[in-house]
Amino acid sequence: MTAAGAYQGPPELTWHRMLTDWHADPALLITLALLTAAYLVAVRRTRRRGHRWPWSRSAALTATLASLLLATESFIGAYADILFWVRAVQLTALFMVVPLFLALVRPLTLVGTLLPPAGAARARRALHSRPARLLAHPATGAVLFMGLPWVVFFTGWLPAMLRSPATDIASGTLLIAVGFLYYWSRLQHDPVPTAYSPVVSLFLAFAEILLNAVLGLCLIYAMGVGIAADYYTALARPWGRPLSEDIQVGGGAYWILGHAVGVPFLALVFRQARRHDRRTAATIDTHLAAHVPEGASPDHMRPWWETDPAVAHLGLNTPSTGTAAGTGHK
Repeated sequence: MTAAGAYQGPPELTWHRMLTDWHADPALLITLALLTAAYLVAVRRTRRRGHRWPWSRSAALTATLASLLLATESFIGAYADILFWVRAVQLTALFMVVPLFLALVRPLTLVGTLLPPAGAARARRALHSRPARLLAHPATGAVLFMGLPWVVFFTGWLPAMLRSPATDIASGTLLIAVGFLYYWSRLQHDPVPTAYSPVVSLFLAFAEILLNAVLGLCLIYAMGVGIAADYYTALARPWGRPLSEDIQVGGGAYWILGHAVGVPFLALVFRQARRHDRRTAATIDTHLAAHVPEGASPDHMRPWWETDPAVAHLGLNTPSTGTAAGTGHK
């Protein structure tokens, strides 16, 4: 992008250019158009087969495409190789925003409704295979999702992305895939090999938000001052903040945007946990209704002092049964 000692990049980034500087990547636009067309055909066939497909999932796809285009075709894509803070925003969007919306689309469920019986059986076997169980394990998603940003920022990965368009595209695709893996296994909207308690997802969501803050603080307080320093020095950008301040702004942007995504995700997981509790309570009530005679008071539903042999003979009062003192169990 540059010659030695001469800046050859785009002009200084201003508020006006943030709003108006859009460019088109034909390959990406064609790919997204084909995927959108395939989605619409799949949804139409799914509804024809009698399956319900809420419009909210199509809205999630719209948000997926919009966030992806914003991260790649707007000023973010134009200045991601020039300013660190813009690159930090782009990486956060590709890693956290796009995959979250994609997980809400429920693509695996959509594909499953269209498979013939034989294909559905093979898909179920693949879903419950050992590699799939390993990928969907909470530890796998947590390590990849929480550790990958540190590897990108604090190794030679980021400089390689800045220097090579092919590496940049491959890395962005990998970030989206890892982010989707994490949200798929934690939200569990699509079929998963093993369903884990929402409490696990709540714990991991809190841990992710905390570690995201730690990474942001490390960047803000200049621990990342040497990130891709050779690349940015050779860039010879004559405008804007110096590299050290640029990295600090990038740390703050990563922290804020990561929290902006983490809080809604936490709300989704919390709602999922409440629904899980209600389903569990309903299952217990159904079981009791089927196995306990009407009007009976099984021992496991009675106060402990009525069934404990050490104190049952005392005939203690209990409002639930109306037992008077002295008229308890004989």
